[in-house]
Amino acid sequence: MRRALLAALATVLVCALALAAVRWGLEAAMPDYPAALSAEAAEEKITGMWLTEQAAERDNSLLIFGSSELKTTDICTHPANFFADTGLQVDLIGRGSCQSIIHAMAIGAQGEALRGRQIVLITAPQSYVPEGIASDLFMANYSQQQLLDILGDETIPDDIKTYLSARTQDLFDAYEADTGLTPEAYTAGDLLSTAWAEDGAAALLAPYGAAAEWLLDTRDLAEAKDLAEDFPDEAPAALNLAFDWDAELEAALDQAAEMVTNNDFYMQDSYYATYIGAKLDQQAGKDAALSYETSPEYDDLRCLLDLCSLWDLEVLFVHVPMHGAWNDFTGFDAGRRAAYYQAVREIAEDYDNVTLLDLTGYEYEPYFLCDTMHLGWKGWLAVDRAIVEFYHAA
Repeated sequence: MRRALLAALATVLVCALALAAVRWGLEAAMPDYPAALSAEAAEEKITGMWLTEQAAERDNSLLIFGSSELKTTDICTHPANFFADTGLQVDLIGRGSCQSIIHAMAIGAQGEALRGRQIVLITAPQSYVPEGIASDLFMANYSQQQLLDILGDETIPDDIKTYLSARTQDLFDAYEADTGLTPEAYTAGDLLSTAWAEDGAAALLAPYGAAAEWLLDTRDLAEAKDLAEDFPDEAPAALNLAFDWDAELEAALDQAAEMVTNNDFYMQDSYYATYIGAKLDQQAGKDAALSYETSPEYDDLRCLLDLCSLWDLEVLFVHVPMHGAWNDFTGFDAGRRAAYYQAVREIAEDYDNVTLLDLTGYEYEPYFLCDTMHLGWKGWLAVDRAIVEFYHAA
């Protein structure tokens, strides 16, 4: 019995040493964060930690947290294009369906790596549906690594930990109910989350959480290393944020006129042809009963901004308009849109560290959006101009 126990302990020790050697080797071999990666809205940025931490440490770096609008890089005024040769490294973090709960975990987990920095945060109207983020979309962007880091951080208040844990468990349960599948994220490490969500008895499972977090951090390093090595590391240009805004607007409108030719909603041709064209008549009045009056997204947004405040972040908060003409056509009337706008506005105004870029007055402006919901030529240019003013104000 004693020999068997000693053999088991020896095996555990060997495995631990082997894992430690792997971790040490990864840490020693990690490349510098390549500037070219900043324009890539990679999954590893939103679900991991190393890449975002490294991006934040670069000189003249500004992190932009958003969702599917970050993919519209064919628009000339998209920040990844607009600031490409200016020396300001705008780093895209997010992808489709990255709503407030996802960004709360990403920002909350970074901790001191982000403290006192400037970030841009974009909120999308379609996030505020009555059910909030869909369970499958949450699972696609959820990071157990980030949640465990938050739960193990003694500087984060318990009420935030409890909120994030409870939301996670609710979404796990919804995913299982929706799909009949048990989320892969139900692992030993998530027992810590369950403890916070149910009774706060997290201390009992802290060793489990620490071990799981260490393994997830190691995996994050490996995935980040593979991605970073695919991009060249080029020296950034000298910082120059002087623009002829009239000329930039003229260039944006020239591109818009070329890309919008087949519809009266000022939507990009390819989007309209794919998603609207032949189905236009079916869209009339379809949103007559839709309302953004209540949604879990509002509390998720508060949690996100609480974490931004905790880390002393200066936030440029972009309040994106809905497409007025399109929403009139689909039956989402101006009164309900105004109520949604005001609800988000009131939340943002509760935070002294938040600069609100309220674009909701442009919902009928041609070329402000490029489809039914995403910022377009004029919309991104308004964000670009606000970024310059925001960055210079630091």
